[in-house]
Amino acid sequence: MMKPEGNQASPRLSEVLACPLGLSRAPARKGKAGKWHLGHHGSYHPNFRGFDYYFGIPYSHDMGCTDTPGYNHPPCPACPRGGRPSRHLERDCYTDVALPLYENLYIVEQPVNLSSLAQKYAEKATQFIQHASASGRPFLLYVGLAHMHVPLSRTQLSADPRGRRPYGAGLREMDSLVGQIKDKVDRTAKENTFLWFTGDNGPWAQKCELAGSVGPFTGSWQTHQGGSPAKQTTWEGGHRVPALAYWPGRVPVNVTSTALLSVLDIFPTVVALAGASLPQDRHFDGLDASKVLFGRSQMGHGVLFHPNSGAAGEYGALQTVRLGHYKAFYISGGAKACDGAVGPEQLHEPPLIFNLEDDVAEAVPLDRGSAEYQGVLPRVRELLADVILDIAGDNTSRADYTHHPSVTPCCNPHHVACRCQTP
Repeated sequence: MMKPEGNQASPRLSEVLACPLGLSRAPARKGKAGKWHLGHHGSYHPNFRGFDYYFGIPYSHDMGCTDTPGYNHPPCPACPRGGRPSRHLERDCYTDVALPLYENLYIVEQPVNLSSLAQKYAEKATQFIQHASASGRPFLLYVGLAHMHVPLSRTQLSADPRGRRPYGAGLREMDSLVGQIKDKVDRTAKENTFLWFTGDNGPWAQKCELAGSVGPFTGSWQTHQGGSPAKQTTWEGGHRVPALAYWPGRVPVNVTSTALLSVLDIFPTVVALAGASLPQDRHFDGLDASKVLFGRSQMGHGVLFHPNSGAAGEYGALQTVRLGHYKAFYISGGAKACDGAVGPEQLHEPPLIFNLEDDVAEAVPLDRGSAEYQGVLPRVRELLADVILDIAGDNTSRADYTHHPSVTPCCNPHHVACRCQTP
């Protein structure tokens, strides 16, 4: 089992990728289970984005009302029934659209029952693996779990005899779900299957005890300015996440890697392991990480660029540069913390630079007059200028996130909250 260095930040959303390689020359079967959040109509639906099978919800499970809202801060209201109007409460989720559960192009349940969703994901994922393995076809299965995102299902607590708090109970359920997928792989295609588990960001601090922990990645400089240094920020507590790789006979067991990797590496790595090649008419930010995963190298990225994730600055703009164990902030700002405080946006020119090898808590930036700072700064500036120029000259596309009532996914628009249930 391969894991990242140190005590990593608790993830909000977890992702599992199962990919058998070298089974046959037959066309691979590609499946997707869980959260998608890249569009659900027309060409944006998973079935039109390369997946043969899809089972899941089209966005985060706090983005619609449900009959089983679970734990949340503030509470996520249940869906309206019959002619009862929606309740207008202060909330982070909506009450006017029920959360749909898709199987391929069809909504099979609306509003989704969060209490049974995890087990349904496990059943559909294991069925997909079984069918693909029985047919002798290679497969790729991408599972985007709702764990550890709010709302957390109440059944996670009632099913836990030790009475754990909601976050711990949800973590236990996620562990069980991932275990079911791994067990199915071990029974069907263990020698040929590569499992990759990771998260997409650190804890959502404003959810308090339902957020998880940043561990040692406390972003102390930011906490003294105000706000949270976790999700929505480019501090280590926001962007640094766990990763596990499993492939018996290929990935060494009980090995910790210090290599700097990114979730952007998953795509080029899987493509390379499948013996395919990437298109040559565009640039890719990821790299083939197979040598790191197989224990043959400790060389990952020398440089990473962190885009603003919502806490400060222009959304999506590059504002932080990681160069080896140095990290330079051109813009800083805290996300909403548990107490509701938000740190102010601050521009830094020259940037704040931290040495993560000595200061993983990002507490004290290097003295701008020091030889260490002056030695790093020119390289940071050069790298940032180069990548901005590269982006400007590359083939780019822009997603249209405009929302209109006509694109709301409803199984029956004549019912309140688009209500329909699986027979």
